[in-house]
Amino acid sequence: IIRFMKGGILTILLLTLFAQISYSQQDTVIKWLSFKQAGNAFKQKQKPILIFAMQPDDTVAEKMLKTTFSIGEVANYINVLFYPVLFDVTTDDTITFFNGDKFPHVKGQKYHSLAKTLLDSIATPALVMFGKNAQGRVFYGFKSRDSLFSILIYYAEDVYLTQDYETWQKYYFKAYPPGMKQIISKLYIHWMSMEEMLEKQKTQPRKVLIDIYNNYNVAQTVMRLTVYNNPKLADYINKNFYPVTLPLRSEEEFEFKGMKFKNRGEPTHYHEFAVSALSGKMKFPAFVILDENLNIIERVQSFVTVEEMEPLLHFYAEDAYKNEKFSEYLKNWKKSESQTN
Repeated sequence: IIRFMKGGILTILLLTLFAQISYSQQDTVIKWLSFKQAGNAFKQKQKPILIFAMQPDDTVAEKMLKTTFSIGEVANYINVLFYPVLFDVTTDDTITFFNGDKFPHVKGQKYHSLAKTLLDSIATPALVMFGKNAQGRVFYGFKSRDSLFSILIYYAEDVYLTQDYETWQKYYFKAYPPGMKQIISKLYIHWMSMEEMLEKQKTQPRKVLIDIYNNYNVAQTVMRLTVYNNPKLADYINKNFYPVTLPLRSEEEFEFKGMKFKNRGEPTHYHEFAVSALSGKMKFPAFVILDENLNIIERVQSFVTVEEMEPLLHFYAEDAYKNEKFSEYLKNWKKSESQTN
């Protein structure tokens, strides 16, 4: 739940993640699948796959099953957004992997042949995560609720498609320090509504940055707390743009370039302007940049770091986009930055 308060204070109550996704499933037990079941389900609908590798004599793995995986919000989040597979690395079964390859248990060997394929070293517990593009990564050791959610959100919200995990983890834990249930942070950007921006635009035209805010997307909240709230970046945005926050499910009604936009409710409850600005591709985090005539000149729908956002903002604020491509501008930007440092 996110609440904006007067006085520049942003109060974040750490999200009950499953409650935001679905209220229809209230199970607190993970519905573990076999490799075959997960593979068949993946063919029907692409979702990330979580493989929990363990062995019977591993007390740490058992502890994780009884603690972390038994937390209701963890279990529900995994059941809805992942295909979870429980893998005993000592099993005698012949396993058919997702791609159809068969892996037997070799007689005389303690560990299953698939374990030797999936794991760099046979150490448990281990999380083997596969994204929707079938790229995998292993996370070793016990994971608490906080550390597990940083991994789950990384895959569930497709952050892995544009950011390496180490970068994401740094931003995630800056926004959600482990063990903290509430974070209070000064809000450096002077966010305004669409109506306020349109009124200012009449007398003082300026470029506009619109953060189309989906409060169901944790990665977007992380961006709000860490990227947009970077003091240097926030100061540049305040001076060169009208920063607008448009909640995805906003009830605000306004006229934009002669057309009226509002939230029509069912079935999605998405605001019409958000759908139009994103060309119907509702992927988050998301923001758009408009020129002084309110034409969209940039649309970004991925998690962006401070280091990536800064040159992008300068590129448009300085009108460099009118004369060159961003790739060329970025080369010169990196060169000047390295000389400065």
